[in-house]
Amino acid sequence: MSPVISSQSLNLGKLSLFFCPLEHELLTSEQADSIRRWLPEDELTKVSRYIQLSARDKSLMVRGFLRGILSLVAKEAVSPADWRFEYGKQGKPKLVSEQQAQTGLLFNISHSGDWLLVAVMGETEHHHISELGVDIERCRQRTNIYPILNHYFTHEESEALLALSDDKQRERFFDLWALKESYIKAKGLGLALSLKSFSFDFCAIKQQKLDLFEKGSRIDVLPLFENIQLKLHREESVTLADTWSVLFGKLNEEYRFAVSVDTNLRFGVYAQKMELTALLTALESM
Repeated sequence: MSPVISSQSLNLGKLSLFFCPLEHELLTSEQADSIRRWLPEDELTKVSRYIQLSARDKSLMVRGFLRGILSLVAKEAVSPADWRFEYGKQGKPKLVSEQQAQTGLLFNISHSGDWLLVAVMGETEHHHISELGVDIERCRQRTNIYPILNHYFTHEESEALLALSDDKQRERFFDLWALKESYIKAKGLGLALSLKSFSFDFCAIKQQKLDLFEKGSRIDVLPLFENIQLKLHREESVTLADTWSVLFGKLNEEYRFAVSVDTNLRFGVYAQKMELTALLTALESM
């Protein structure tokens, strides 16, 4: 049997991206019960607040995926039920300080439509990071992007976008939106951080290829874009945030994803599609 997770994802200092389909209609009662047994009362309460069954099931799956993936990648054995989280002022989750120090793991999550993205990164003596943010976005064809530009994009971003051909403008809009969301989530400030206080410059962008694995085998090759410059805007001055790394890629024609990490050191990127059934089976065999 192929391993559910490749050893490539377990290297500390490597960014591991897990793309998890939120197929709530396939969630069985046995799987739901297994995940509920992992959750403390406060998380169970949050799940139960959703009125729609589909939203309730997706919320349960998101929490199950996060706990299960952390248990798979942790160097030391930690049960999914044993993970403990604390939250920033704007709700950003992270491991409690004791577990973070023990495992060296940082994580962030994002979900949109039918997909959840879980990003995990392990610290090493050469890769000290404290801020990691990710976003996954569905490109919505009906969204009127133009009124949004003046509210949330800098003049430079809007100008560069409008210089593109009509068919490329919507693509760039959602690329920028995903990048901005990932940086805001990395900072943990939510919309308290103005989206016009920072910008992204694509002048030096480079396209790479990112292998997507499932159960240890490569199933796809995703486009990954790097060398994007993050700039910080303070009143009349603009400075280059050269201690950050930002990138974005495309899972498929409909979904794109972005990552912001507070390090300028090179790091590898690993991507895996993670089905809930495969995750639960792997955890049972541990």
